[in-house]
Parts: sequence; C-alpha cells; structure tokens
Amino acid sequence: MKWFDKVLSWLRPNPPEKTVIYGRGIHALPNPREKELFDEASDAFIRGDILQGYHRFLTSLLHSEIPDLPPHLTLISDEESLRFTLIQGSAIVKGVVTAEFLEAHVDIANTGALHVAIKRRFLERNFQLTYCRFSDEKGVIRLSLHLENTTITPQKIFFPLREIALHADFEKEFIASDFDESDLLEFDHMIPINSERARRLYTTMQSWIAQTKASLIGLLSNDNTGMASFSYLSLLLQIDYLFIPRKKMAKNLSEKINGYFLEDEKLTEDKNAELETFLAELEALSFEEFSTQFYDSPYTFSPYEQAMHDDIATFIDESLVKVRWYKHNHSNYVITVIYRYISLYILYNYGLHPALRSLLHLHVEVYNGDFFEGEGGQRLYNPQSGTFQKRIIAERIASAIQPYGERYRGLKNFADELNYTDLDHFSQSFYLHIKNLDFTEA
Repeated sequence: MKWFDKVLSWLRPNPPEKTVIYGRGIHALPNPREKELFDEASDAFIRGDILQGYHRFLTSLLHSEIPDLPPHLTLISDEESLRFTLIQGSAIVKGVVTAEFLEAHVDIANTGALHVAIKRRFLERNFQLTYCRFSDEKGVIRLSLHLENTTITPQKIFFPLREIALHADFEKEFIASDFDESDLLEFDHMIPINSERARRLYTTMQSWIAQTKASLIGLLSNDNTGMASFSYLSLLLQIDYLFIPRKKMAKNLSEKINGYFLEDEKLTEDKNAELETFLAELEALSFEEFSTQFYDSPYTFSPYEQAMHDDIATFIDESLVKVRWYKHNHSNYVITVIYRYISLYILYNYGLHPALRSLLHLHVEVYNGDFFEGEGGQRLYNPQSGTFQKRIIAERIASAIQPYGERYRGLKNFADELNYTDLDHFSQSFYLHIKNLDFTEA
C-alpha cells in the first residue's frame, strides 16, 4: 500500500472526546470525513470539475480547531477560482486555484534586512526541494509553488502543499532562532504565551533540572553513563513535548537530542557532557528570554511520516530489555526513568496513529501529575500513596481505542489487564499491551 493510502486507511470515523494538545505537529485529529472527501475529490477530477475537486480535497484537510486560535484553513470560492489560506505554525500559505493551475506562496522575510548567509542558504535550499522554490519578489523572500492541472490528482496536490507549508515554517523558525525575528513577515497570527503560564513553565523547568541533577549525584563518578543518558534525554524530551518551545530553544533542543543519536565517533561520556552543559544553559536562562520562546499557532500538516507499528513494537522490546538488565544489576533508580523515556521518545520520534498517540500521552500524564494539575487537569498517580486513578485511566484508554473498533477488530481495550501494584509494574504491563496492539484492518 502506498504511503498516502496508508495514511488515509488509518483515519478513524469519529473524533475522541478530548484532543491531546501537547507535542509538535497537528494538535487536532484529522477530519473524520477525510477519506470520503478525498474520494469525492478524485471523482471530481476524473469528471474534469477541477475547482470542485480542489474544494473537496482542501476541505478534507480541515480538522478540529483549537480554542482561541485562528482557523488553520480558510476557503473562498466563486465560479472561476478558489482562494485559500493555510496556516502552518509560523507560516501562512496563500493560494489560488483556477481550472488551469494552482499557485501558492509564503512570504518569509524582507530581503534587504537579511544576513547574506541567509540569502545564500535559500539558494542552496532550492536544490533540496521537490516542488517549491525560494525567490526574491520585489524585496521579499518568497517560497512559491505552481502546479498545472492537466493531470491533477489528490496525491499530486497533497505532497506539494505539505512541502511548502513545512519548509516555510521551518525557515521562519530558523531565522527567528539565529537572527533578528523582526525581519520576518506575516507573524501576527502567532499568539504569545501569557505571562502566568510562562512563569509556571519556567519554574517547572528549573525544578525538573534540579531534580535531575540531584538524582545523579554519586552516580556519575561510578561510570554510570547509561543512567546519565536516560536521565538527561528523558528531561529534554519531556520539556520539548510538554512545553513545545519555539525559535532558538526549540532548535537547540532538537540539535542536542538528535545529536546524541548520531552514529559518530563521540563517546557516550562526551555526549552526556554536552547534554549536561546544555541543561546548565537552560538553567541559566533568564525568565525574560525564556518567555519569548513560546507562542501558539494552528497547524495543518503533521511533520512526521507515519510509522509502522512493528517499528514501535521493536523499540519497546529493545527498551524493556534494558529495563531487565538494570533490574538484574540492581540499578533501580534508572528503571523508572527508562519507563518515562520510552513514551516520550516514541512521541518525539514517530508519526503515530491517533489511538496510539493518545495512549502514550496518557502514560506521560501518569508520570507528570504535578504538571498536569498545574495545567488544570487531574493527577492520575499519587506518588505519596502509590495509588492510581484507575477509573479515569480506564475511561481514557477506552476513549482512545473504541472509535477504531470497527476498522481494527483486533484493537482491544486492555485497561482491566493493567498491573496497578506500583508505577514500575504499571508501566511494564502498559508497554506490553501497547506493543501488542493490533492495527490489522477488518
């Protein structure tokens, strides 16, 4: 099955009651009628009704809106054309469709204000793009797309639109991270984080860093490089997933996390030292600078490729082998850290089925009761009493799985089979069930 068809086959018929609003990419689930609308677009193109085909396809991209944010996609049509505006984080894609062509563009920044290194970068980026091109349009750096409608299909629209949206957002974020963001164009749709939440996130980050440093006292000198790696990476992944920083903080987080997993000649000790140095930089970050690294904005396309569940199951298996090794060697501290790390890494690294994403987010919630209470949610696990909110956890598992029951007959609710003895037993049983989820279509 082709990648695009596989994505469509994963769509569920009905949205869940609650949308997960953490993590990068789409903060809402796909249009429940996406496959139907996609098929209607295909039929319209076959009939030669180009504008109707585009309207059906673009409508298929609409998903649930996030309160207090502008709509991620707007359409205006008449007899001869269809105009649309599509928001992808920091980028606004503006397009027009006629019977003959589609044209779309994103205005990135004023040319005169840009550093020469940025201009050179845009020239080099053109060799990396498939459908879009950067150009200088009357003093404005613009990313543009042009499609002829001679043999148009939904697939031939999806990938070019996704490319222009993702790359425009990436480049605007890059400029904001390393240069003067005032040079950017069209950023009024980006809503700054309110000061109260910024202060809460800043205080939380400082607390997490202090806790992580304290937990490693006495371990680093004993050459426990693996323990240090899991501790540092879990913390950075947690900050990225729950805070969703932007600009320079997002860029640095990505570089440090991805850099750790590069297959290079660096020793693990050296990589840990780099992560430790970066945590010190985060710790020294002033609140004033920290608060500028966040904003809210809607998204249309996910930046992730859909992962096969077999790949995720393999990662869980490999991680649980490490848990067993540390248990055998009586290194109890790191076991809980690895359990926390597994869900955060999967959420960071893979494009997930909506059911799986909701389930892994649930595991993150169990481990971060203080944070979610501060966000106005409920604590699912009490570390003082060692008790779980079993009923709420069971309801959340059911709401993640039940909407897909007809499409995946083997996808079963496993809430009653979890081991609630303690946090470690809960995680072990949880991941074994996650690994064995059956996404085979009926």
